[in-house]
Amino acid sequence: MKNTILALAAMSALVALVGCDPFGSDQTMTYVTGTIYTDDAMTIPAEGIAVELIVSPDSLVVRPQIAFTNISGVFFMEIQFYPSLPDGDAGTGYTMPATATVGLTAYYGAETYVYKELDEGFVLTPGDTLTVWPIDLSAFAERSGGSQ
Repeated sequence: MKNTILALAAMSALVALVGCDPFGSDQTMTYVTGTIYTDDAMTIPAEGIAVELIVSPDSLVVRPQIAFTNISGVFFMEIQFYPSLPDGDAGTGYTMPATATVGLTAYYGAETYVYKELDEGFVLTPGDTLTVWPIDLSAFAERSGGSQ
């Protein structure tokens, strides 16, 4: 009987800890999506186009990632926000950031389309979805010198 009570108490504590974990929940995720087409009438989806989320190298809030368009020309990114330590003597423990600024660039062979550069980028907020405007391959420009 004593072992059963102890086991139930341990399981209850474990369930409480897992249930309180905010990481990986909708409140710590942001979604970025968009559609790329092959034609300027935007009727034929472009499959396999790489789209890169560009993050400052110093950022600990979100991580860079690359997604590819599917058969429907749609790309989709799940962006995890990570907690950080408070600055200076602001207190103890971790805090969740309120926003992150990112850039977004699509790549098609040697050509690119920059939705926004990092320095004037999109401001992401945990729990939101950013749907960028649809584009077609005619909007892509040749990269100069092999870089953006």
